[in-house]
Amino acid sequence: MNKHKQLFREYFIRRIKAIGRKLSDDELEDLTAECSESWENEPCEGYGGKTPREYFAEIKDARRLAEIFAEDAAEGEPLAVIADALSALPGASAALCALLEDEYANVRARAEAADLLLRMDAAPVESLTELALAGDTPEELRERAIEALACSDGEAVYEAAAQRAADAEGMSALIAGELLVGSGVRSDRVTELLLRLTEDRETLPRALQLIAAYGDESVLPRLKKLAESCDYATYTDIRSAVESLGGELDGKRDWTGDATYDAIMSDGRRRREGK
Repeated sequence: MNKHKQLFREYFIRRIKAIGRKLSDDELEDLTAECSESWENEPCEGYGGKTPREYFAEIKDARRLAEIFAEDAAEGEPLAVIADALSALPGASAALCALLEDEYANVRARAEAADLLLRMDAAPVESLTELALAGDTPEELRERAIEALACSDGEAVYEAAAQRAADAEGMSALIAGELLVGSGVRSDRVTELLLRLTEDRETLPRALQLIAAYGDESVLPRLKKLAESCDYATYTDIRSAVESLGGELDGKRDWTGDATYDAIMSDGRRRREGK
């Protein structure tokens, strides 16, 4: 445990002991929140008699404070007093971006850097998009990047994702589609990508959901064509997307022999027969 979390832990334990009884889960949660605020303003021997807030406020080098932030974040949620002090410095955005983009840095620290940049209204859309789409991005960091982009400027997200969508494949292309739909920008480039995603069996189910969410009725002919030569499970997904767009699939097909269809029919018969 790093020095700063250890000092907070010691303070927290003293507060629990002072109460002198076992606390319920709710009481413990309330005390944790209370201590997180009160500790910042309590003189601390570990900081030479200064309060944590005073100690960190005296560190004016954003890169140095970002290093402390990274060390703390690597062990869990960073202490608020460190994040507050860092975000107040002029060079905080650059220092946090450097941490976010450092492939050798702790993954959790990079993810927390993304969160703090978002709270500072300084989310680096280009870098976050690159992390979201890169195949070798650790999953925790990818999820944080996508979450941050969902809260960022839609136009900026659209531009960053659209530039990379043409070369993206598989799951990366699917993530690009999610970012483009989530951006709220209407464009033929978005529709083209979503239709391309329907050509891959791996991305098809989610692509159909995105198509429904995007709401571009011009794709109906392509979806109806796709429904002519697919299995029953895919057909039901296509039908759902088509109906959400106000369309309707024409005619009926004989699904006998399709594994999914036969299983559904067999289960239905058993239910009717009370088996």
